[in-house]
Amino acid sequence: MVWDRSRVWLPGHLGVLTRWVPPSLVDEVVRAADRKERRVRLLPARVVVYFVLAMALFTDCGYRGVWAALTAGLPGPLVPDPSTAALRQARRRLGTAPLALLFDRLRGPLGTADTIGVFWRGLRLVAWDGTCLEVADSADNVSYFTRHGARTTRPAGYPQVRLTALVECGTRAVIDAVFGPLRHKELPQAHDLLPALKPGMLLLADRGYDGFQAIRDAAATGADLLWRVQAGRLLPVIHPLPDGTHLSLITDRRSGDRLAKWLHRGRISPLPSALTAITLRVISYQITITAADGTSRTSTVRLVTTLLDPSKHPADELAAVYHQRWEIETAYYGLKVTLRGADRVLRSHTVDGVEQELYALLAVFQITRMAITQAATATGIDPDRLSFTIALRTARHTVITADASGPARLAAILTHAHNLAAPQRRSRTSPRCVKRTLSPYAYNKTRGSAGHKTAVTTNVTLLTKTARP
Repeated sequence: MVWDRSRVWLPGHLGVLTRWVPPSLVDEVVRAADRKERRVRLLPARVVVYFVLAMALFTDCGYRGVWAALTAGLPGPLVPDPSTAALRQARRRLGTAPLALLFDRLRGPLGTADTIGVFWRGLRLVAWDGTCLEVADSADNVSYFTRHGARTTRPAGYPQVRLTALVECGTRAVIDAVFGPLRHKELPQAHDLLPALKPGMLLLADRGYDGFQAIRDAAATGADLLWRVQAGRLLPVIHPLPDGTHLSLITDRRSGDRLAKWLHRGRISPLPSALTAITLRVISYQITITAADGTSRTSTVRLVTTLLDPSKHPADELAAVYHQRWEIETAYYGLKVTLRGADRVLRSHTVDGVEQELYALLAVFQITRMAITQAATATGIDPDRLSFTIALRTARHTVITADASGPARLAAILTHAHNLAAPQRRSRTSPRCVKRTLSPYAYNKTRGSAGHKTAVTTNVTLLTKTARP
């Protein structure tokens, strides 16, 4: 039987998603990373890249199971049949660089002017936040990534990698992402994302990012900010605005002491001229949620923004826009639960393997979002209504059947009336609590932590400030 060398390239596909990761792109990143083979192997570098991407689609399968999915729909009996050891060695030979370069080619905002829900008053809504993913409990991973701190004498579960991403709210596409050991904190990681911020973006962030340096550096990129701040932060009324909001100053520590002394003296002297400060607009409002059973709760939210003109950017609209920040949490759910699998640990036992695997997860997540956004834009539907789960399920089927010619069919499935979410989703409440306790006797504390869909009425009331405190 004569061996046909051309058949070694056949497993180099990703089903319908090959449309967004064509062989030409894979060959480009392989050459750029200097991983091009000098002789044709049973597992060429291009095929190994697709194999690693398929691992992200079939996270519940071993190496042989992933390879079987890639080759099940291929014709003929002469498709290569490598062993588990050969696939493992091919991964190590490929390394991290090609997957990192591939993600770098794919990342970025996807929404256009024709995509519903991406822009607010001409500004592209984006958000950043951090999360953690569990990795295999190997000696290399524990040494590099480390476990989270435990308050008991028992080991604190699996080692974790910390990931911080900048996400486009309207499409949940990953604009950029950085990750590293657990000791790397969210603020330094967010600083590494600053080059991805551009003028014309409105960056949403929660209370963990309200430090002076973070606000200063993010504003210096030209992007506008809409951030929640902690309740105890000093935000004096420097200039009241007619809509009930006011201009204030956020300072560094030294200037903050000088500003506090000036306020304590009753403002009898002019405002100190040498303050290191940023002028921001403060929006305070209350949210009252009334459930179907008549119970209600009220919380106060304070936002700061670089959008200083109340006539161009109304406070009530900004209060509503801020809650789009939750889209990054939905994106993380899609990455960590829908794609990776609930409570699943990354399979790699080496640091390089973990990084390679995580870049593959990010790349597959992004190309799936590309497919969803393209289908939504073409049909004039909000991308929020298209199911990420259905897109992944369809993509897995096309990998198994080796059907790489059906982007239109994928779009038709995603936009079918039976598969679309409702235009207005029901409100949902979820109490804040620890969902993974470190004590084996504390599971009862997690009861009621899941989100509950219920009929609620939400009122947003601006807290006006008409005079200086």
